[in-house]
Amino acid sequence: MTKKLVLFFLLLLPGLIGNAQMAYRIKADILTKLRLPDSTFQISKGVIHYDKNVKKIIFDFTFPEEEKVVLFDTTMFQYRAGNLMEKTTNFLIPEQSFFHVILSGNSSNYGFKEANFEAKAIEKKKDLVITTYLPPENIKPYLSKIIVATKNKLLYSITMMGPNGNVLNRQILKNYHLINGLEIPYEILIASYFNEKVLYQMISLDNVVLNEENNNESYNHAL
Repeated sequence: MTKKLVLFFLLLLPGLIGNAQMAYRIKADILTKLRLPDSTFQISKGVIHYDKNVKKIIFDFTFPEEEKVVLFDTTMFQYRAGNLMEKTTNFLIPEQSFFHVILSGNSSNYGFKEANFEAKAIEKKKDLVITTYLPPENIKPYLSKIIVATKNKLLYSITMMGPNGNVLNRQILKNYHLINGLEIPYEILIASYFNEKVLYQMISLDNVVLNEENNNESYNHAL
């Protein structure tokens, strides 16, 4: 499970916080399919809850086993049958997550402008507008640039390039649904490159609900 979560959060970048909008909660069914370099698959499914005021990402997995995973600050908590089974360091801060970006209404540029990335070049290829972002100095040891493509003013793909110009991660966002004024991608395809090996992952969302009233305990699990 830890490996799957780490790979899932390759989708997320540090420091990408947008401006607050009216949406503050998101709930969705989530299905992840991970293809490992040996061509085997790992599949998990469940429900995700996130409230940007509480700042806890909460996964209630039902497959391959029932498990609750809570990400808070820089710690990941794993529960089974209500008991804390493991507590580990997590490098994702929830308010810097993809879910937070969605609620902040910055999915068109993923918050790069707000994170002090510099838009260096913009070009158009067919129906795509492609922008190359250069990172701030503190991120340059890890990233040389990020290439962002938008289609019909919606985020279509993100390609992250390492300091040596190598591709680290490529993501494609598809199947947008307009929910309460926010465009939310229901399908994210990810390719992650490690030591000449490639990991492929598909993340599917369904039954997305914004600003669910009541049910507060699902968004603020006691730690």
